[in-house]
Amino acid sequence: MMKPLVFLVLLMIAPQGANAQQAAPAGLKLVNDCLKNADKNDKLGTSCIGLIADPCRAKTNNDTDKNRACAARELAVWNAILETASKHVRAGGFKETTKALADSEKAWAAQRDALCPVFDRIEPGFLPGDANYCRMQITANRALLLRKLGDGVNPR
Repeated sequence: MMKPLVFLVLLMIAPQGANAQQAAPAGLKLVNDCLKNADKNDKLGTSCIGLIADPCRAKTNNDTDKNRACAARELAVWNAILETASKHVRAGGFKETTKALADSEKAWAAQRDALCPVFDRIEPGFLPGDANYCRMQITANRALLLRKLGDGVNPR
């Protein structure tokens, strides 16, 4: 049986509504390969953000719906990476760290859910991919930090 705290964390990191889609295996491989390279070079991996969405956007002729779809594809990848990173942190077995993860998850999800929709209401194209691109950025950055935290509390 899943513990209530773990269930709450998984529920909060799950993609929301129209943004819910499965990560394409090729996209997941592309980003994970980039992250492995970043790890080898003792980097956080911020250069891996946009590997899917940005080249896709370059082919859309600034079509807002297509830009949103590009960002949604990459968001699905970062959601998968975030879920894996969160599991890795919790597997470290440190109650204090697991609690901090759950507590910060609430604040992170609230920030994402309050801020990102604003980009759908301002001039289309101001942020390519609008709210989806915002969600992608916020999710990717959290995933990168949790990957490092996971390695700190649960070395591979």
